[in-house]
Amino acid sequence: MSFYEAMQLGAVNLKPLIKDTEDNKLKKRYIVALIVKNFLCLLFCMIVVTFFNNVFGSDNSIVGVVTVIALLTFRFSNLDFKTTQSTIAILGIFAIFIVSPYLASIVHPVLASIINFISMMAIVILSCHNVTLSNQSTLVLSYLLLYGYHVDDVNGYINRIFALILGGIIVSGIFYYKHIKVNFENSFSDIIKDIDFSKPRTKWQLKLVLGITIIILIGELVNLPRVIWAGFAFMSVMQPDKEKIQYRVKRRCPFTIIGSLMFVALYLVIPEGYKGYVGIIGGLMVGASGMYTWQTSFNCFGALSAAVPIFGLHWAIVIRIVDNIIGVVYGKVYNKIFDKVDEKVFGENTIMGVG
Repeated sequence: MSFYEAMQLGAVNLKPLIKDTEDNKLKKRYIVALIVKNFLCLLFCMIVVTFFNNVFGSDNSIVGVVTVIALLTFRFSNLDFKTTQSTIAILGIFAIFIVSPYLASIVHPVLASIINFISMMAIVILSCHNVTLSNQSTLVLSYLLLYGYHVDDVNGYINRIFALILGGIIVSGIFYYKHIKVNFENSFSDIIKDIDFSKPRTKWQLKLVLGITIIILIGELVNLPRVIWAGFAFMSVMQPDKEKIQYRVKRRCPFTIIGSLMFVALYLVIPEGYKGYVGIIGGLMVGASGMYTWQTSFNCFGALSAAVPIFGLHWAIVIRIVDNIIGVVYGKVYNKIFDKVDEKVFGENTIMGVG
């Protein structure tokens, strides 16, 4: 394996290679590949986000984040149907990003929940025909980010429209370039024909989207600060595989607490002028982490870095932990209720990875 090929692998693949390789020269190559990959990815992310911030305003730097995570995902992932049609579908998803999160952020929470449900369901159906690709982790996450980091004035929203148009063109263009030579058997019409709420795939899509919609609605009605954090926690634990659900439910909260405490320790010792680098350090560590547990911990760094200026250090930590506890406990209860209803309606639990 060449150095470039090693750099294309994630930490989850490179770390076992580093551990199992007996050849010291090869081991060093893999270690350097992991370090260089993480550094270049972080540098790329910073450049893109800074560009969107400078061109479209600080309120729209989040569009840079959405563009980056979509690019990093769709360099390798696909939508499981023909490339040209998938490219158009990605543009369609960005069109949803333009309209729905903003509209949902300015109307009553009940009406917002209808908008959120319809929009996220459309995104999941278009992008998660092959659920093992976990495209929802990028696209639904992006939707929630745009919903949570909303703009407060017309000029900001106009800039967001242009930012998302640019982001959509970039992501769809890279996707088309990377996948144009791949032949897919499915077409868009096959994806639509496969929508069947009695089948495991569509049932899981409904389970995920309905669950996110409900927790965001409840959070908005009770004025839960940073409600999208609870949504992220729920989405993280609500996996198609039953064993993954159990694994993540047990670990999400403890490692969120660990990550929050690590953030506090680092934030307090770093000089005032360098506190902005805590989020960058977290990004580097997430890239170097091959396990869900430590990725959960280091993800706290970026989230808390953005929240501290708004809530203060103490309350940012409290909100982060409480929101994650709410998201996980809700996810565990919701999962059991949904599965019991499924059994009563269809006679057996047929959701993927559950039965």
